[in-house]
Amino acid sequence: MQVLITLFLLTTSHNVLAEDCNIKFKKAAQFYRCALSMDKRVATLKIRKNEREGRKKMAAQFLNPEVESEINFNSEDGQSISIVQPIEIGGKRSSRIKIANAENKISVINDEFLLAEVASSVAMDLVKYRQSKIRYTLLLEMKKSLSHLTKRLKAKVVQSPEEKTAISIFLMQRTVLDTQILALDRKLSLIKASLEASIGRELSSSETLKSKEKKDWPKLDSISKKSTFKTRIALASIEQLQGELALQKSLAWPELAIGPTMERNGSSETSWGARIEFTIPLFNTNSGGRQQSQAKLSTAKVIASQTQLYESSKIKIYVKQYNDVTNFLKSSPTQESLKGSITESLSYLSRGMVQPSAIIESYRSTLETLEAIQEKELVAYNLYWMLNAFSGEVPKEFL
Repeated sequence: MQVLITLFLLTTSHNVLAEDCNIKFKKAAQFYRCALSMDKRVATLKIRKNEREGRKKMAAQFLNPEVESEINFNSEDGQSISIVQPIEIGGKRSSRIKIANAENKISVINDEFLLAEVASSVAMDLVKYRQSKIRYTLLLEMKKSLSHLTKRLKAKVVQSPEEKTAISIFLMQRTVLDTQILALDRKLSLIKASLEASIGRELSSSETLKSKEKKDWPKLDSISKKSTFKTRIALASIEQLQGELALQKSLAWPELAIGPTMERNGSSETSWGARIEFTIPLFNTNSGGRQQSQAKLSTAKVIASQTQLYESSKIKIYVKQYNDVTNFLKSSPTQESLKGSITESLSYLSRGMVQPSAIIESYRSTLETLEAIQEKELVAYNLYWMLNAFSGEVPKEFL
């Protein structure tokens, strides 16, 4: 898994060089690649890699030898010195290594999850930015056309009751549009700030971050056969607890140390020997620790089995939702085409084919339709990134 993250980072760095991220962005796809190579949250993955290497080294290290020396100046016993090397028996060291490997595996999975979260966050911001821009432009066009219609009606010397009512309706609708424009302006500022944080610099007004509205959505049926982050973490936790159980069993074995000894008496005679130290597991065989670890392991296996079933079921539900939403989007009108309905209504009005009040209803219908389509589009994008993220497959390209 660590190899996957490294390859991903190398791929994004190769596709988009650091200096390329300082040019003026025109496409959302280019921004997406840059954000994944520059986001500070992704940069922390390199630090966590060092943490894992340190954990593995610490688990594999051997105990240092112990030295004992005794010098007696007031007797003829002379000097004695011994060096003993503690030897871990019963699988203590291998158990620590197994625990460290499992903890590192969990750490890698969490890194993949972080990478997926960053990718999803950037992608969703890009979609929201495009959607808000479309709505913002449409609202400005509506406001402009309402102002034009209002001036035309007010310019008439004699106004019919219907025209006077239309003027009042237009003025009220313009107030509604003003509030919506203010709200969208604030939303765009917040989204822009989030995008700027990803690349570490401000976006200029000329950077459009264009992306096309999707009609041909990718198939994600194969995702349902893959394990999710939660399932993989649950399985890795079992490996960790298996290592901890092995460690608790190894603690029942005696502590052993062996090494040479040297003694020198007052007549400068030197004798050599061997020293062996060990504890006798007479009163304590660590039965409590083993029992506790075994209980934790049994619980983890039950939880992992339940998690696997639940996550598998959840993915199937999300895949179905994704297919349903994308099928709806394929048959729905494009967001850009909705602008044309406003222009068409104004053309009918100028030729006297529709009443002014019908324009307001056309505006409302257009906005409601646009909001409904954008809501479903956002759901589709969210499901796409979420389903890919579940299995650790972070899309390298913006959809």
